[in-house]
Amino acid sequence: MITVTDLRKVYRQGKKEVVALDGVSLSVPKGSIHGIIGHSGAGKSTLVRCLTLLDRPTSGSVNIDGTELSSVRDSEIRAARRRIGMVFQHANLMDSRTAAGNVAHPLELVKAPKDKTRAKVAELLKLVGLEGFENAYPSQLSGGQRQRVGIARALASDPDVLLCDEPTS
Repeated sequence: MITVTDLRKVYRQGKKEVVALDGVSLSVPKGSIHGIIGHSGAGKSTLVRCLTLLDRPTSGSVNIDGTELSSVRDSEIRAARRRIGMVFQHANLMDSRTAAGNVAHPLELVKAPKDKTRAKVAELLKLVGLEGFENAYPSQLSGGQRQRVGIARALASDPDVLLCDEPTS
């Protein structure tokens, strides 16, 4: 399902180079759950960002379910990302949208029918224990509740892969 081969990511800060990833290789079979642990600054978030093409790797390859993401053209990135659900360390919710509106957003982007969107949003909010909070805005939710909205949003498009960057922080 996920194969990473000799992944390298170098950030440039003026004349200085910071090597965030150096020769990372891993394989995650379909249906399995894996965790990556390491100290702060070890490159865990950078790895997740490279897996989702939020950052392009400097070299190496990222293959998800037969698609070589590291060679996907910029115009194809959005379609490739739709197959990957992402839960960020901070929920990054849209303050102007309710919990339901935040969960519905990925479905609206692909122009899903409104009745199916409503049903999916209700199902996902129930799944994450937020039934009854559909009309609450992020400012009205606790940090844990906001993170659960972020998890529901990541699951909304039925992704092939779910990547979580410290979702319980």
